[in-house]
Amino acid sequence: MDFRDEIYFLVFTVVQEAGGEPFEGKLGIAYVVMNRGGSIIDTVLRGYQFSCWNTESPTRLNIDTIPNEVLMESCKAASAAFFKLVPDPTKGATHYLNEEITKRIRGGTLPGWFDEKKVTARIGRHTFLKLNN
Repeated sequence: MDFRDEIYFLVFTVVQEAGGEPFEGKLGIAYVVMNRGGSIIDTVLRGYQFSCWNTESPTRLNIDTIPNEVLMESCKAASAAFFKLVPDPTKGATHYLNEEITKRIRGGTLPGWFDEKKVTARIGRHTFLKLNN
């Protein structure tokens, strides 16, 4: 595989995870993937790391209907992170979550790996954290 395959998966991860977020939020998601290191494809497809790629995720069904402006902005964010064209707004974050949705899904709780002391940024609806991988 070459870098175009890697960027493809990065773009579609950004679209599915942050399509409704402002540009900086999309950029943040792209940087989290990049901050994990290694192959982008291996990173985003690793089980239960990026929920949009989970088997039961409904967002994958929307890939064919992504509005062009969302796709273009996600491509811009993914490219900016991939080529490190702009600074990382997450300050090195390796994880993120939407606290509101996560609490709703989990009956009011956050996952055990969430640690307020490791929060590096809050952008849009996402909270970014730098955890040891």
